[in-house]
Amino acid sequence: MQISKIEIAGFGKFHDQTFELSAGLQVIYGANETGKSTLRAFILGMLFGFPTRRQLIARYEPKQTTQYGGALELVVSGQRYRLTRLGDQAATLLNLTTQESQPLSLLDQWLAPYDETSYKQLFTFNQAELTALKTLSATDLNTQLQQVGTRGSVTWRETANELRASADELYKPRGRKPALNQALKQYQTLKQQVQTAQQHYPEYQQLQAQIQQLAADKSRLTRELTSDAAEQQRLAELRNQWPVYQQIQQLKAIQPEQGTLSPATVAQYDQLVQTQTDLQHSLASAREQLTQQPVDTASKGVIGFYVGHQAQFDDLERHLPALQQNLGRYQTLSSQVDAAQATYDQQLADHPELTASLSPNKQAAVATLRATLQAGPNATTSRQARQTKTVGQIAGVDWRLIAGGIGLVAGIVLPLGAFKWVLMLAGLGLLGWFGWEQLGTGTSSDIKQAEPALVAQLTAAGFAPDLDRAAASQQLAALANLQQAQAVVTSAQQQLAAQAATVWQALKPYQFAADWVPVDESQLATSVDRVTTFFETMRQKLQTERLSGADFAFTQRQVQQLTTQHQAVAQKLQALAAEQHYVDVAALADAISAQAAAQTSAASLQKLTAQLTSAELTALQKFDSLSALQAEIAAVRAQATTAQATLTQQTAALVTAQTQLQRLTEDGRYTALRQQQANQQTEITVMARQWVTRQLGAAWIDQTLKQLTNQQLPAILSQATSYFVQLTGERYNEIKLVAEALVLTTTTGTEFAVAELSTATKEQLYLALRLALIVHLGEQAQLPIMIDDGFVNFDDQRRQVAWQLLEKVAATHQLLYFTNEKAALTQLSAAGIYQLT
Repeated sequence: MQISKIEIAGFGKFHDQTFELSAGLQVIYGANETGKSTLRAFILGMLFGFPTRRQLIARYEPKQTTQYGGALELVVSGQRYRLTRLGDQAATLLNLTTQESQPLSLLDQWLAPYDETSYKQLFTFNQAELTALKTLSATDLNTQLQQVGTRGSVTWRETANELRASADELYKPRGRKPALNQALKQYQTLKQQVQTAQQHYPEYQQLQAQIQQLAADKSRLTRELTSDAAEQQRLAELRNQWPVYQQIQQLKAIQPEQGTLSPATVAQYDQLVQTQTDLQHSLASAREQLTQQPVDTASKGVIGFYVGHQAQFDDLERHLPALQQNLGRYQTLSSQVDAAQATYDQQLADHPELTASLSPNKQAAVATLRATLQAGPNATTSRQARQTKTVGQIAGVDWRLIAGGIGLVAGIVLPLGAFKWVLMLAGLGLLGWFGWEQLGTGTSSDIKQAEPALVAQLTAAGFAPDLDRAAASQQLAALANLQQAQAVVTSAQQQLAAQAATVWQALKPYQFAADWVPVDESQLATSVDRVTTFFETMRQKLQTERLSGADFAFTQRQVQQLTTQHQAVAQKLQALAAEQHYVDVAALADAISAQAAAQTSAASLQKLTAQLTSAELTALQKFDSLSALQAEIAAVRAQATTAQATLTQQTAALVTAQTQLQRLTEDGRYTALRQQQANQQTEITVMARQWVTRQLGAAWIDQTLKQLTNQQLPAILSQATSYFVQLTGERYNEIKLVAEALVLTTTTGTEFAVAELSTATKEQLYLALRLALIVHLGEQAQLPIMIDDGFVNFDDQRRQVAWQLLEKVAATHQLLYFTNEKAALTQLSAAGIYQLT
């Protein structure tokens, strides 16, 4: 991160002032009270937030304006941003390239992992921090220098010291004032007092044993209740997780099969679709340009409309041959309908009497009549004869047959003289009458009885009732021919209507161009002729415009090229679909969507499964349903209720025993001492745990920091040694860590502890360590460095070397050097120099 501009609306002595900064070393020169420290404080406030109004001195309230704050322009990863903090207004962060507002969390990401405190410990220091080194003891100084090499160690060391201090407040091996020491002493005193008081209560032991047993039982029951409560809690959590488990089971049950499309195929499809979309956009743009090309006045309207909708017209023109073929089939069917209708009309004209018989209501009667005629003329007579014979059998023998038989026999057998001839003639007459009726008159009667049934059938069928069987059969044949002709007409009309619908469906897309290509469902042939003529006319007009206008021709070629490319991409998509064994691109798209849905389902299953631990999943699998889980919860709850009742009984028994013990100790001293002893034991246990916890915490922090120091310091010390050698004019040639203390070795082999160094040399060591750490951190430390009059105690030669080191570091870091030394203005190779007045 680099600061490119500082704009101060109001801060300390500054108001309405701007500083333009660049990368590398920036020297900000000024005498005392010119605002160097104020400018440094402003930058820190902009990066980490200004102090509140309760910190007036650190806040640097402006003296000459009511405005407070300002802005920084930052360069991060090649992007320019503007950070603004004005008064009580919320801070804002703006991307200057896109002019889009950014969240302040982005600033925290740039500064991470440093907060204001850690930033000050590493990236900025002043003379006060360097000169403070001489007031430290040898141990403190070594610790302070080691902290430079371990980022964030200050807070941890402070925490360790606080833990040790709080532990010492609890206990010291030979202490008297710490709380645990005093508690142990009081416990010993109470123990002696309890032993003395116990001698006066011999019966106490028995009650005490009983109380201990009851207390143990109570403790056991309490543990059981705790266990039951934990089990209830576990089961309740399982019940809460049941919906997740149920969703997992449902997803597993309906988990679709993973598609067989490879990622390469999907990527190829996505690329082709994207290319197709891009070509569509380009084609639309080119067609829009084409509409703007000048054409002659007579053709401007239709050509403009055609070009503006050329994509639609191109698609419709590709289907024009199919439309013409469908029209041809329509015209052929129309001719067939006309021929069939003429045939039907002719047959109907030949037999107008059959018009009524064509009614759907007559068809059942016609079928009955046809069946009767096909059965033959004797069918009805035989049936009537069978009915008459049956009636005769039921009524008995005819009387004429009986009387005639008796008269004939009596005339022959009896000796009646002339009268027997009368009887014989009468008998023969009756027999003859009966015979004649059976042979002649009976048949005619049957036929007459059968004819009314045929007449009724003829009437019901819509035929003339006076038709004989032959005429009725002829009429049925004519009716069958007429019905067949009618069926042919109906079938042809249905085919014609279907074909007309097909043609009209192909013509309907032209309705958007009704002003230029009017289509009418009732005039299909005329509409198709208009479409064909329109395309021929447009080809001629476009050819004319291409010949007369170069721009128009160029744009038209561009449209044609883009159209060809679009068609090629569509063919590639179709080929890809065929390669993957799909009938068309839509089927391939559906398959890709289905595969994505399967992957989403699998991801959802994985996400839901992650919400359950393996133990929860195993536990839930033991239950077939939520009802089973709730039944288990109810069982555990009943078990807990029983345990609670038993505990209540045990508690009552314990209270009784304690009451009896209290009666034995009327003065109450023994009981009070035992209670005090128990309380003291509890207090000692708590304090001992606290003491051990704090000591272990401090020891862990020390051990961890020691390991971190051992990991990082060698590389840092190596780089710091190089810088320190240069700063001291090669007087020292090594910085090493001996028994957790920094030791410096001269070129002659003499070793010095840090505390033995001069003030300036200590400051130079501190500078070398800081710069080495910044270089060592590399990408983790790409933040501006600020040094405020840090080299006051350096002699001229070592100050020159220090400046050279700053120039090296500034090659990779923006470095703001605040100074009041005039030599810096001429002797430093700075990218920017600013003088404060």
